[in-house]
Amino acid sequence: MAELELIPVGRLTKTHALKGALKMRPFNVNTEFFKYTDVIYLENGKEYKIEKIQAQKGMFILTLSGVNSIDDAIKIKGSEVFVEKSIIPIADDEIFLSDMIGFKAIFNNKIIGEIFDFADYNAGFIYIIKTENNEKYYLPDRDEFIERVDYDEAKIFFKNIEELLE
Repeated sequence: MAELELIPVGRLTKTHALKGALKMRPFNVNTEFFKYTDVIYLENGKEYKIEKIQAQKGMFILTLSGVNSIDDAIKIKGSEVFVEKSIIPIADDEIFLSDMIGFKAIFNNKIIGEIFDFADYNAGFIYIIKTENNEKYYLPDRDEFIERVDYDEAKIFFKNIEELLE
């Protein structure tokens, strides 16, 4: 059997009530993936069936199979949530942020490092750039800092980031 290709979609941040429900903070504003699946995976590799889901103030309250008490929920609170990548509809001109890991980061026509990871800080995504010296830069995914992205060459060109590199 082929290994599933999973993509991170959120994090279980808090327990909710006493019957084991959990709050999930999505990593992206586009949460349509829940229309296409009733299964999530946690970073420990375990699969959970979604029994109930409801939106609440930019978060989701999930009731998962096998999580029947607050004690069960506490054990998985803080876990990253994944879904199968193949179920998420994506346009031809779109790309998942996770597919940009390894892209070369360019500023002033010089490679400053490569995308090592990304993070969501509520105000938007941050690219975590790792240099050859293992230094890290945290660069926002905002139009004012991104000149262009070359998906074919796996490069992202930044602008106006002088102060962010200090």
